[in-house]
Amino acid sequence: MFTRRIGLAVALVVTLALSSFVMAASVDPVYFEDWQSGNAEFECNQAGDCCSESDDSYKFESWTAGERSFGPISITNNDGKNFDWSSTSPVSCVIVVRGNIANVYYYCPDGAYGDTELTGPEDFEISHVTFCYSELQDFELLNVSKTAETSFTREHFWDIDKSVGTEQGYELDDVAKIWLYIDGEGDETATWTVEVTYLDFEDSDFNVSGTITIENTGTLDAVITGIDDVLAGMAIDVNCGEDFEFPYTLEVDDILTCTYSEDGYVEGANVVTVTTERDEYTADAPIFWGDPTTEINETVNIQDISDLFGTVTLGSVTAPNGDTFTYDEDFAWEDYGADNCGSFQYDNTATIVETDQSASAKLKVNIQCFIYDSAWAKGDPNVPFCDYFANWGWTNIIEPGTYEWPLWAGAGQCDTSKGTLVGTVTVVYDADTFVVTVTFNVDAPYILDETHVYAGTTMFPQMQQGRRGMVDTVAPGQYYIEDDLSGEIYVIAHAVVGIPDPDFGP
Repeated sequence: MFTRRIGLAVALVVTLALSSFVMAASVDPVYFEDWQSGNAEFECNQAGDCCSESDDSYKFESWTAGERSFGPISITNNDGKNFDWSSTSPVSCVIVVRGNIANVYYYCPDGAYGDTELTGPEDFEISHVTFCYSELQDFELLNVSKTAETSFTREHFWDIDKSVGTEQGYELDDVAKIWLYIDGEGDETATWTVEVTYLDFEDSDFNVSGTITIENTGTLDAVITGIDDVLAGMAIDVNCGEDFEFPYTLEVDDILTCTYSEDGYVEGANVVTVTTERDEYTADAPIFWGDPTTEINETVNIQDISDLFGTVTLGSVTAPNGDTFTYDEDFAWEDYGADNCGSFQYDNTATIVETDQSASAKLKVNIQCFIYDSAWAKGDPNVPFCDYFANWGWTNIIEPGTYEWPLWAGAGQCDTSKGTLVGTVTVVYDADTFVVTVTFNVDAPYILDETHVYAGTTMFPQMQQGRRGMVDTVAPGQYYIEDDLSGEIYVIAHAVVGIPDPDFGP
């Protein structure tokens, strides 16, 4: 927007001239009933006032409808009784004549550069029209414009939370826990949830900057004595270049460009006033804070690091929306097995990459172990170890044939009521070859870890023991099968069996 205070009458005239056709305010004509026609100069003098002071005049004779022009003057929209006019020189008076009557349109004292719907006296057909006008004078005119660009930074803030839950819902000290049983009873799925919440934003680094453009569009050099910029009521510095100083002469058609930049949040308008030796010019620009020019953490990425899955990118969120991310993992005893039983803790940490905010969740997984114990086959007939040794177990008397005996674990003092039946033992004593074959059959959920077999003619295996010579033993590590067996023999079948830990579980 460009405004200026009128200092001299000629300055307004010049402003209108530069637009090539600026509509003047319509004026009411003065009616003359005893008009005397003559040449253009005579008629301008007859009209009096500023008309007689015009530098020049022209008379359009024999007026008819249609467009016409002369020198600086152009006639349009002419139907013979009404017309519009424009001029590149200031016009003081327009005299519209019909015979001895006339309408005189006065544009004193500054002159005009155009008007519309001029009519002849008493709405008669027009006989002729006379223009009284002046030559254009040199003038000062500055076209001042400015811009106001705003900028600021917006930082977004987030929160992150993480949790893990299981199907059974077991917890220990507020930590989710899974119990995996050997028989698969505890197999279940754990679900991790990462919740990212948008909190708010904060704006900072406010700045208003812009350009002031001063163009000399007049016919005189302008001597600038001051450039005052006011931002929301506060005077600010203007930079017009290192070599700029007052007074500054802005030559015709030259342009002076200045800039400004102010930090801080303000409201209102930015108004610049350019003062010259002749006049004063102003321009303003509204201050409008739009979208931020820089946004910090508007979009953030969520990354998850865990003992189970390594580093995983969960996704991203954009302000002002949060999001929830979930993922599952199935847990089964068979994934660990007997060799990996015990307790495990899995840590998971979800992080907002850009802000380094994080949240963690722990999951504990207990895997049931086997308790390993000795087991002996109890045949019929048998001889209990307890009758001869502190150990428990049985040596079994057989002849050629096939036998199936129960396999007992943990039967202390040879009392099966204290033990656990973990399976069977099949013994085949071949009548032709006298070869003994022993097969261990362990029922689920028990497992077979070691086996030892004794087959011989003595009730118990024999071992060398120093000066005592050969002595009886029931230690499984000393078991053997004699060669050349025949007839009635003794068989001891021992196994180390894994039994699910009976104390396992919540």
